[in-house]
Amino acid sequence: MLEVTGLKKSFDGRQILDRVDLTVDKGDVLAVLGPSGGGKTTLLRCLNYLERADEGHMTFRGQSMDMPGLSRKEIAAYRRHTAFVFQSYNLFSNKTALQNVTEGLLIPRKMSKAEARDRAMAALEKVGLADRGDAYPSQLSGGQQQRVAIARAVAVQPDVIFLDEPTSALDPELIGGVLDVIRALAEDGMTMVIVTHEVTFARHVSTRVLFMDQGKALAAAPTAAFFEEQTSERIQSFLRSLDRKDG
Repeated sequence: MLEVTGLKKSFDGRQILDRVDLTVDKGDVLAVLGPSGGGKTTLLRCLNYLERADEGHMTFRGQSMDMPGLSRKEIAAYRRHTAFVFQSYNLFSNKTALQNVTEGLLIPRKMSKAEARDRAMAALEKVGLADRGDAYPSQLSGGQQQRVAIARAVAVQPDVIFLDEPTSALDPELIGGVLDVIRALAEDGMTMVIVTHEVTFARHVSTRVLFMDQGKALAAAPTAAFFEEQTSERIQSFLRSLDRKDG
């Protein structure tokens, strides 16, 4: 469904992404792992055109695209099939949870208010917040706010959701609830690309793993093969370092 080849991105002459390739099939959950500063978030932002790639070719839903050359109209058309979940929720503080979810349905997708409300309530129910639709972000915990952000992504019924370290801003006791929601979406067949440091979660939920380091994709493999047949010393060292932290 989504294939990218030769993705490159630089900032101020510094190479952040260096010819990254990736493939995501329908129903895949691609976990993007790697050390901080390895290019994971920049990769995700380029995939959803929050940053424009310097080079790269994308095939999405059978359509071939030169990534740097897309027009604003073409980017808008592409984004109608995607959704993005940020680290820091990015909710409107002056709108209720329900209003935050309906916001992307009314004008961009030209839904009626009744249809948008029904779609938004269904999405809030999916993330376990059907009873908090009238609550403002300040009345919600961080975990609940992130679940609203996920509901906002789910409500547009995208072909793929990009999630950028969705638990990184949460207190430890709130992480589990958000991961449970993502796990349920994966079980429902939602296609997702998730940048995460939650390696145990990635091991049990993802279908494929992409490992990023210093702007390069060092490995891309089915999850079981990535963890059980790993031969790269660099990746083994990274995984051992996480095991020590968990211990």
